[in-house]
Amino acid sequence: MAADPAAGRADAPPYEAARGVLITVEGIWGTGKTTTATALGERLTAAGFSTRVLHYGPRHGVVERLSDMLDTAPLRRRDGLGGYVAAHHATVDILLRLCREAYHHRVHYRPALTEHDVVVIDHGVYSKLAYALAVLTEQHPDVDPALLLEQVRAVAAPWFLHPDVALWLDTPWPLARERAIDRGHGGGNPGSVERLMFLPRFSHAYRFVADAHPDRVRRIRVGTRTTPSVLAEIDELLSPVLHTQTGALR
Repeated sequence: MAADPAAGRADAPPYEAARGVLITVEGIWGTGKTTTATALGERLTAAGFSTRVLHYGPRHGVVERLSDMLDTAPLRRRDGLGGYVAAHHATVDILLRLCREAYHHRVHYRPALTEHDVVVIDHGVYSKLAYALAVLTEQHPDVDPALLLEQVRAVAAPWFLHPDVALWLDTPWPLARERAIDRGHGGGNPGSVERLMFLPRFSHAYRFVADAHPDRVRRIRVGTRTTPSVLAEIDELLSPVLHTQTGALR
């Protein structure tokens, strides 16, 4: 960040640092990450912070082609049952997805942190580690999950940006599945059916990843709570990090 993070603003926010604070909103599909991140970004901005909420930025060249392939022609079968045609496809798929994630960390997230007080990522970053772990434990059930996670983290270590605070919207996967269906994720697409069938394993992997980062992950039990209720808890969790008094974000 610039030496004066308040330059160009009428009121200086109650925060000063050499770089912005990175907050990620974590959780499996259907937990309300985007809704929560958008509302959080609005509250932070209203409190005087220069805030940016990120999903994914523009994709160009090789990364654009890679994303198109992963989204439209993934190695994972999309026949409603899931799985991979060949055993090695799971590892290749994970490596390709981590390549795409490395691009986002280096090209989008890192620069944004030099320009804003707070950057909020609405789809999480530990979610990518959890997805990788879910796939690899499915393909290698006899291997210790801790070892698999260690290997994934080693691959990501050179570029991975750990958040200052990871807000884990912990929702039971059956409820998350129903919400995903209600929001239109599925629509008869066999690929989406397989995606929803994958939720129990993904949820279990998320808990494993969260336990591996106890100093960063803050668990929020969502269930059937409303967004304002969740945001009130987030206010309390972020106050020490953003150096504001409790309730300053409201």
